This record gives sequence, structure tokens and C-alpha cells, in this order.
Amino acid sequence: MKMNQENRDRLLSLIQERALTRGPVKLASGKVSDFYLDMKMIELSPAGSHLIGEVMYGLIRDLDIDAIGGLAVGAVPMVTSIVECCYRNDREIEGFFVRDEAKAHGTMKIIEGKLPQNARVVVVDDVITTGTSTEKAVNAVKKLGAEIVAILAIVDRGAGAKERFASLTSDYRFVFTLDQVLTDAPSAAHAR
Repeated sequence: MKMNQENRDRLLSLIQERALTRGPVKLASGKVSDFYLDMKMIELSPAGSHLIGEVMYGLIRDLDIDAIGGLAVGAVPMVTSIVECCYRNDREIEGFFVRDEAKAHGTMKIIEGKLPQNARVVVVDDVITTGTSTEKAVNAVKKLGAEIVAILAIVDRGAGAKERFASLTSDYRFVFTLDQVLTDAPSAAHAR
């Protein structure tokens, strides 16, 4: 589980500069927080997209997997960054995302992308608090026979997700803890 430290530091700087805002906000878990991590500000930026792909690839390159995905909309830009980085590293990993509910038209799928039969998958999310949103994606792909190899996050808020995921997979990986995002500050040389 090796990742490039410079890329990790640059990603942390971007999160602190572009995604972290102060003030009370209601989280997906229903809890209220004194700050918010708007990770779309990172995921949809050129540098952020590149760094997410590189750093997350560093977390999965040792895994024997067929596909990587997560719950829409949060996982969509992450998955795109990661599968593109996998491709640049000669790994053919499929991407997918799970809708909240099946489309009412077309193929009426709940899972978009090519999820191979009996796939070995990694489920991703940008920020995980209690893990309820991520668990929805896990349950959807398990219904199709997928094996959950690992769950990945950019930031773990330390609010019970690890315990929730224990029954889903033995491998939960994340890049940063909440404390690291709130307190660690890499040198300004890495921030761009």
C-alpha cells in the first residue's frame, strides 16, 4: 500500500485550500458539523483529479480487482480519475457507479458501467463519516454477486465507518484522517 508522498502532500494542500469550509453544516449521516469538506472542489479541478487518481491508485495497485466504483454522484469523478490512472499504469480496471434508484427509462439500471459477473471490486467514497452511504453501494453490487475486496476513502471522519465496514470487508483504506485535514499543513511549495 505505497503512495507517492509528494502527491499525497499536494492533495492534502488542495483539500485544505479548496474544499475545507468552516460553519455549521448537516452531513449525509444526519450529524451537524462545524466544518464541511466539499470534495467536488478538488475532484473536478485538473490538479485534484490527477492527484486523486495517483494517490488512490497507490492504495489499490496491490489488489487483485476487476472494477472500482461507488455511489452517485460523489464517487463518479473519483472513479473516473482512478480508472484513468489505472489505464496509464497498464491495469484494465472497469469503473461503475450506483444510482440511488433505478432509472425510469432506457435500460432502467441501478448500476452504470460494466460490472463483470462475480467481479472483485473496490468501493470508493470521497469523505466517509458513518459509512451508511458507502454501504448502500456495497449492498447494490453484492446483489449482483460482486465480492467486496476493499473500501477506500480520501478522508475518514472517524465517526464509526471502520466498525460498520467490519462486516462488509476486512480491508478499509483511507488517505487522510479528519485530524490530518484539520491540522496538518504541508509546505507551501506543494500547494499549487
